[in-house]
Amino acid sequence: MTEQKTAEEIFKADVPEGICGEVKTNTGQIASFIPILELEYMLDPLKWSTRNFQYQIFKDGYANLCVAASLELTISYIESEAELKFRTFVGACNFSFKSIEPNTHFLATAKSECIKNAASDIAKYFGRGLNNDIVPTGEKQEKPVVKSKPDVKIMKQFATAVAAGDEATITLLTNIYDIKTD
Repeated sequence: MTEQKTAEEIFKADVPEGICGEVKTNTGQIASFIPILELEYMLDPLKWSTRNFQYQIFKDGYANLCVAASLELTISYIESEAELKFRTFVGACNFSFKSIEPNTHFLATAKSECIKNAASDIAKYFGRGLNNDIVPTGEKQEKPVVKSKPDVKIMKQFATAVAAGDEATITLLTNIYDIKTD
């Protein structure tokens, strides 16, 4: 049996070696994560609980079903001989159901992701800064804009908008379609 760590030792420690999983991001980089079961074991010395789990199911712009969720993670620990401390952290997540296929337990997954997100605010031991080396630097990289070729119906809609002086429709259509106005 391993020796029980104090809260102070936990808050100062790094993520234990060998517990992280890895996943390839959509940019091809490898991101690390702490599996929920491991994280729960790590939280146990701090006597943790969750409350106010909330979720909303919605459709994104591509009509994919998605979930957005949040919860509060509360930990309690003894800081000195007689002082019991309580701290609360908020965690959130959002993802499309397609991204976790074939997993159909989207609420359990959402709750797990919220717990992991909240715990990462506690200390490095729980994953704070785990993927700092792959987080974007803030330098915006320009992507080339590819506009669609308008069909006859779109051109008719554009001509009607020009005749009516409908700047909103003109702007919308010229942002999406390669419309030659010369």
